[in-house]
Amino acid sequence: MPKQENVKILVAIKELSDRTNPGSDTELLEEARIMASVMHPCCIRIMAVCITRQMMLVTPLMSFGSLLDYLHRNRSNIGSRYMLTWAKQIAEVSEMPPVIPVGFNG
Repeated sequence: MPKQENVKILVAIKELSDRTNPGSDTELLEEARIMASVMHPCCIRIMAVCITRQMMLVTPLMSFGSLLDYLHRNRSNIGSRYMLTWAKQIAEVSEMPPVIPVGFNG
């Protein structure tokens, strides 16, 4: 990208909140590895992992927030057509080949 270009991308930052659980860092890194390896239009792509005092995942900002929160807030306004579409999209992602770990020589 030329130096004159100024590209701004709205992002969401997911902080690891439970630093008391010894496996939480590993869980966040595993989530990041999976998110980085999945390429599907229905899946969010990870942009960065910040490994500092507070571990964080950086992703593009989704304007409606998490799907689960959206469903809870709007449950009375969501018809069966949307639910069926989302179920189909989830099934498509579920059918994807398993993620191959980095460094796997199989």
